[in-house]
Amino acid sequence: MRENDFLRWINERAGSHTRVPLGIGDDMAAVKISGGIALLKIDQCLDRVHFDLRRHTAQQAATKAVNRCLSDCAAMACRPAAILISLALPREGPGSGEASAQHIFLACQAAAAKFDCPLVGGDTALWDQRLAITVAALGAAASRYLTRGGAKPGDTLFVSGALGGSILGRHLTFTPRIELAEKILAKAGDGLHAMMDLSDGLAQDVPRMMAASGTGAEVHTGQLPIHPDAEKLSAQDGIPAGLHALADGEDYELLFALDPEAVPEIVNLSDVPLSAIGTVTAEKTLALIDDSGNRHPWPRAGWEHRTQP
Repeated sequence: MRENDFLRWINERAGSHTRVPLGIGDDMAAVKISGGIALLKIDQCLDRVHFDLRRHTAQQAATKAVNRCLSDCAAMACRPAAILISLALPREGPGSGEASAQHIFLACQAAAAKFDCPLVGGDTALWDQRLAITVAALGAAASRYLTRGGAKPGDTLFVSGALGGSILGRHLTFTPRIELAEKILAKAGDGLHAMMDLSDGLAQDVPRMMAASGTGAEVHTGQLPIHPDAEKLSAQDGIPAGLHALADGEDYELLFALDPEAVPEIVNLSDVPLSAIGTVTAEKTLALIDDSGNRHPWPRAGWEHRTQP
């Protein structure tokens, strides 16, 4: 089973509830509570999947686990209010022992504290498998929260930062774009129509935003902001750097759809570069446009969990 197929199966059976204005399928869920809306997220980080304790430290793993979850807060343009962590600690091997458990807790606490987000609880257990760290976040939107589903035909597609090659180390050291998302929303206002974070690569995440919005997109390959790490990987494996930028994943940058009239509002907004990479279309198709104006099929690439065939 492919991850996307399983998620579609879940969405078809999740149902709806009067207290849930935004349920399964976005970066966070929105739930009505007394006094407002709570935004909720849970994420897991697994040894040999999201990190490797044979090469990475327990502190690096814990920091990534928290930042992955907080990156979803950035995707919704909301401020994290609190996190909980659940640790499945190995009895033996990498990540085992009291010292490792303490290092993991302290690293989780420190990562969240950078955003004034307290660690308020969780759960621990011992087992005979590898380290697993699960983080849940509670978020609160200052004005309104963003979703993946608001992109409109004619919108300009933007990404923050540079993409590709994160496996060379950035997948452990990235900064959740919480402050940047808040700045974009404050400047663009109602002109900011949709946003999500890039965890699985543009090749996976652009289709997700367009499907949620009922639109298509044209992305210009010459406008992709390619990270030097993608160039390094390309030199090693022969895969074009542009494909690394589309498919590697774990960039944890922002992908957002903006009314063209709001574009001047975000120019030079931040030290983090913002790049216009394409346009949202009414036709529900996806295409890559090269520098000569030629159209190419959307690549079947990007990160996706799947069972072995």
